[in-house]
Amino acid sequence: MKTLMIIGAGFSGTVAAIEFLRSAPHGAKLIIINRSGAVARGLAYGTSSSKHLLNVPAGNMSALVDDPDSFLRYCQSCLPGTTSSSFVSRKQYGNYLAELLDKAEHDAKNHIDVERITAEVKSLSPHEKGANVELCSGDTIFADHVILAFGHFPPRTPAVLDGVLDSACYMANPWSGPISLPEKPDASILLIGGGLTALDVISSLIQATNTGPIYMLSRRGLLPLAHRTAKSTSHPPTSLHDELLNTTPTARSYLRTIKAQIKSSAASGINWRDIIAAVRPITSRLWLKLSEHERSRFLRHVQPYWDVHRHRVAPETYQSFDEALQLKKIIPLAGRIKSIELNNDKALVTIQSRGIHDVKKLHVDRIINCTGPNSNPGLIEEPLMQQMIRDDLIAIDSLGLGLLVDNSLAVKSKDGTPSEWLSYVGPMLKANFWEATAVPELRLYASMLARKISEKFSRI
Repeated sequence: MKTLMIIGAGFSGTVAAIEFLRSAPHGAKLIIINRSGAVARGLAYGTSSSKHLLNVPAGNMSALVDDPDSFLRYCQSCLPGTTSSSFVSRKQYGNYLAELLDKAEHDAKNHIDVERITAEVKSLSPHEKGANVELCSGDTIFADHVILAFGHFPPRTPAVLDGVLDSACYMANPWSGPISLPEKPDASILLIGGGLTALDVISSLIQATNTGPIYMLSRRGLLPLAHRTAKSTSHPPTSLHDELLNTTPTARSYLRTIKAQIKSSAASGINWRDIIAAVRPITSRLWLKLSEHERSRFLRHVQPYWDVHRHRVAPETYQSFDEALQLKKIIPLAGRIKSIELNNDKALVTIQSRGIHDVKKLHVDRIINCTGPNSNPGLIEEPLMQQMIRDDLIAIDSLGLGLLVDNSLAVKSKDGTPSEWLSYVGPMLKANFWEATAVPELRLYASMLARKISEKFSRI
């Protein structure tokens, strides 16, 4: 009996499991290990709030590569009236993934053995042609192949906040549980970061009827942008791909080409969103063409602008945010924290404004870290991650974006050698492919990897 073990049961791990169950040879075994016990949730879909919406319309969120309407049909069975342009809750999506996995397991029950284990993995070590997987409980399990399906890890605390790390006024991880607020309803809140995590926190604060000011601090003060309420019928020029792929592979050239295309297309009624969407199928190819120096330049100068245009929010989410913005409940700030002083249960935060010498001083009741997930394995304080780095089972890319893998998603060691028994699928593929953090891409990677392992097991 050949055994595949998947470590992690968020989106990537769940879809990899589903695709393996649909393609594995008779007599194979699948073990899914997840320390929380809840499959198909993870950081993204573990929320219980109906106000936390998907940032992609239902019509584009199928988990199955060969069934593009899978999620839409599911939504319509639960929520009549849902269309391909509807934005539904992330909780609903987690329910959908869990049901898909249950169905795949039921359909395969006569020829594939499945075991779900709630546990934490302590270490991996090569053994024969596979690996021994040691759990924190002390148990050891052998697997012929292991898929690391780590998703998002909690944000890192910026160094300037080290002094408040143990203070009750600081929340290091907004996903660690319900957001605790001072008893007074007019508590002032400072959010560090202005991206999608901040939007989720703002949604929770509004639900909690917090009436105090919410300061949203980011280096550039960029604000979230919304999807359109209806599906676009515009078609960007077919020449865009060739223009980008044939231009000099630099961050500046890519930016110049895209901006020129947005400007020229506007006269034809083509929205900038259509241009950004048109770039998506070749984003990985463009990333691979960049040198390490140019990738670094992109991260420093372009990424914040790219992210705010590429990762847009549901119209309903944006409307709620915009209303609070107009009512001055949310106060965006551009700059960086210079210092923080604690005074009883409050914090005095000194902020250096961007581009000017102005310094602001804010007294706030709560500081919430909304800088977004940490994807640098070297900065993730998890025993398994540190053990794999220490034993050279995995290698981190030079820019700290994730893990290095080959084209079949086998993880690489420091010298570039791909593993024969260890693979990775998840958002840390960003290091290799950049466009690897959303469902449309991750479902392809998960499906490809699961089927490759099924073929491997069939040959043995």
